[in-house]
Amino acid sequence: MADFTRDAQRKDGLSFYCRDCRILRDEASRRKRLGPVRNNIRPRSLVVPAGHQWCPDCGEVKPLSEFPRNKRMPNGYMTYCKPCHNTRTRASLEKNGGSRNYHLRRRYGITAEHADQMLAEQDGLCAICREAPAAHVDHDHASGRVRGLLCFNCNGALGQFRDRADLMLRAADYLQRSDQTRTGAPAGATFVDLPRRCP
Repeated sequence: MADFTRDAQRKDGLSFYCRDCRILRDEASRRKRLGPVRNNIRPRSLVVPAGHQWCPDCGEVKPLSEFPRNKRMPNGYMTYCKPCHNTRTRASLEKNGGSRNYHLRRRYGITAEHADQMLAEQDGLCAICREAPAAHVDHDHASGRVRGLLCFNCNGALGQFRDRADLMLRAADYLQRSDQTRTGAPAGATFVDLPRRCP
């Protein structure tokens, strides 16, 4: 009697199938209902020892060391083992047009074709200095809108000025005043570079 689950709809109050058979039938029914897309559900009858995990893709039970770490998951590990995880990652990259296209779409919302078109329109040069090759996508951090392609230095400068035009104008004014002070110095004045001192 303990091998059978309760079923209030039957006269004797017990299920027609024993527990093990009932689990197998429920599992088969669930797989049939969910279809091939969701057939990666762990079989209830499968026993997973401590320190191990079941991989839905290959269907194997492996030690946790065979799974990539992920702090966001309840057990601290990814769902798929390392080989299956790598296969899924490669398939996802190919589906999205390669790693460059995937990165640009995910981070900036543009495709590699769009980035190449922008680069051609800028003649391959930075949109600000027009001297160095444009290698970085510049975007407005508030709206996420892509503004153009910049060189490393110009992109870094915008970041240092926190994308604030008023600070950049003050910096330009400062440089102009500094040049005027030098050129407006009294005749015969020399500028001497002081030696550096160690702290």
